[in-house]
Amino acid sequence: MRFGERMRSGVRVTQWTTRGQTVAEVLAANPQTLSVDYLVVGGGGGGGGQEGGAGGGGAGGFRTATDLIAKGNTYTVTIGAGGAGGNNGSGHGGASSFIRSANGGGHGGSSLGGPCNPGSNGASGGGGSASGGATSVGGAGISGEGNAGANGANPGARSGGGGGGAGSAGSVGAGSNLGGNGGSASTNSYTGSSISYSGGGGGNGSSGGGSGGTNAGSQGSSATANRGGGGGSYANGGSGRVVLQILTSSLSKFSVTTTGSPTTGTNGSYTYYAYDSTGSFRID
Repeated sequence: MRFGERMRSGVRVTQWTTRGQTVAEVLAANPQTLSVDYLVVGGGGGGGGQEGGAGGGGAGGFRTATDLIAKGNTYTVTIGAGGAGGNNGSGHGGASSFIRSANGGGHGGSSLGGPCNPGSNGASGGGGSASGGATSVGGAGISGEGNAGANGANPGARSGGGGGGAGSAGSVGAGSNLGGNGGSASTNSYTGSSISYSGGGGGNGSSGGGSGGTNAGSQGSSATANRGGGGGSYANGGSGRVVLQILTSSLSKFSVTTTGSPTTGTNGSYTYYAYDSTGSFRID
C-alpha cells in the first residue's frame, strides 16, 4: 500500500492505493469531486418613477464560472428578486449565488419636479433622470458583471437615461420625451437554447430589457421574470436565475439531490439544472 494526497476545493482528500495504482486511478474509481460550469444572473433593478423623464433600471449581474464541488456537501442556490419600480429610489435588484455571486442591478433615477435623483450603482447602473431643465447621472456598473447606466439628457425635454446591461452601457435619450435605450443583454446556451439575460431597462419612450414608457411621465413595462433585466421607467426589474451544466458521463457516478424544483434536461453531452427559485444542489 502507498499513501497519496490531493487538494480538492480547499479540502485535503486522502486515499490509500493498492499496489500498482496511481492516486489519479483511485480517484477516478472513487470520485470525490465534480466539475460544474454555471451561470449566475442577479435580479434587475426597477425603473425610476414620478413625473418627467425617469431612468431605466440597471440589469442584474451576469457571470459564468467553473468550479469543483465535493461529494457529500450541500450547495445553496440563491435567486435574487427584481427591484420595484417607482420614485423612492430603493428598488435595487437582489443578488443571486451558487458558490460565486452576481449582484443586483441599480434603480433608475426619478424626477420629482425639482431635483433629479441619479441612477443608483449596481451590477449594472440605473439610468439618470431629466425634468424641468435639470438632469442627473446614471449609476456605475461592476466590472465583469455589467455596465453603467446613461445620464438623463436634454434639459427641459425630460429624456430619461437607459439602464446599463450585461453587454453594453445604457444610451442617452435622443430628443424631447425620447428616453435612452437600455444596454444590451448577454446570451447563454447551457439549456440548449440561446437565451438573453441582463438587458438594461429603457428610460421614458425607449426599449430595453424592460421597455420604457411611450412618452415622458408614462409607465414602461416590467422585465421578464428570471432573466435579470432592468425594468422600464416606473416598472419592475426581472428576477435572477442560476443554471448548472455538468458532463453527463461524470454525473452518472453520483446520486443527485436538489431542492427548489430546478428544470433539468440534457444538452448534447451535458446535463443542466436551471433554477428559477432558491434551492440547493448536492451529490453523493
